[in-house]
Amino acid sequence: MQKRVYIVSLNFNPGHVSHMIASYQQFAELGYLPYLYVDKLFDRFLPVETRRIFFRKHQPKQCAVAMFLFPSFHNLKEILRFKRMKGCKIIYVFHEPLDKYSSYRKAGFSRMKMLKLRIINYINCLTVKWSDQVLLPSQRAVKYYEANPLYTNVHWHYLPLLYDDENDGTYMVDQRLYFSYIGTVASDHSFNAFLQFVRRAIRLDDLKDIKFLIATKSSVPMDDYMQEMIRSGRLVLVEGKPLSNAQINQYYASSLAVWNAYERTTQSGVLANAFMFGTPAIVMKKNLSEFVEDGNEVIAIEDNRSYDEILHAIQLIRDRFEDFSVTCRTRFLNTFYYRNYNQEMERILC
Repeated sequence: MQKRVYIVSLNFNPGHVSHMIASYQQFAELGYLPYLYVDKLFDRFLPVETRRIFFRKHQPKQCAVAMFLFPSFHNLKEILRFKRMKGCKIIYVFHEPLDKYSSYRKAGFSRMKMLKLRIINYINCLTVKWSDQVLLPSQRAVKYYEANPLYTNVHWHYLPLLYDDENDGTYMVDQRLYFSYIGTVASDHSFNAFLQFVRRAIRLDDLKDIKFLIATKSSVPMDDYMQEMIRSGRLVLVEGKPLSNAQINQYYASSLAVWNAYERTTQSGVLANAFMFGTPAIVMKKNLSEFVEDGNEVIAIEDNRSYDEILHAIQLIRDRFEDFSVTCRTRFLNTFYYRNYNQEMERILC
């Protein structure tokens, strides 16, 4: 009889679907019987063939593994539920071990966001402590984890974020139209720096053959400057509601380059998704990681408020786009595609 596995995500975020499906398929290929244990709002975003139960509506049954993919205030209660099941192993994919608080203040976090960060950190510390195995998806995450004495679980493994390959030809386009900001609007993602660049490029009529795209479930304030940029016809704004995987994938496939010049980042799902569709990124030099090489998949800049640096980076990508695109696609297949890690996951589960 196949052993049951639950892949757990208790806070709704459509951006989490790709990770959930990759883990679901990985466990199936390893001979387990996977189920998604998720918030009910995920239902319409999931492939119809996936087995699922819904948080607060259904009770999970006896299982061999419960893998928690994302932080949630509800995780601790559910971990205790699974720990009462004999032989159930708890795995936590810990995306964002905490850096020094000063780095978040420098990135522009408000007092309220700093308070929320401290509460989330407390919950993460307990989640880490109560888990049997902790998965850390980047070398930077490993660095922060090892530096924080509150993360007491020594049973951790380095494993990049996992994705299925959703680039099946459905989303291919004849022309790369956009320089894009895709994802949550956040101060440490330097959204305002992206807007400042777009506003100036439109005003100066630079990059005439490129439009700009913002695609986010966040609500974007509609001030006079934003309305002016939209009226110009060069800024496309899609905001204020969750986007399906198909919509997000189409935006990546239609982009010449994506904004990843964040003030701070541990690892970025935007990078992996962009690379899936052969789309390069602009990043901050200080955030270069094991997943990218300057001049191959990305262009690294020193200052994300330097108009000239960003403009030059986009021009470099445009001039060598085919080379960048091939390298990005190869990076995705070698680094983020879940099948490369089936054997490693099997070892972790032993």
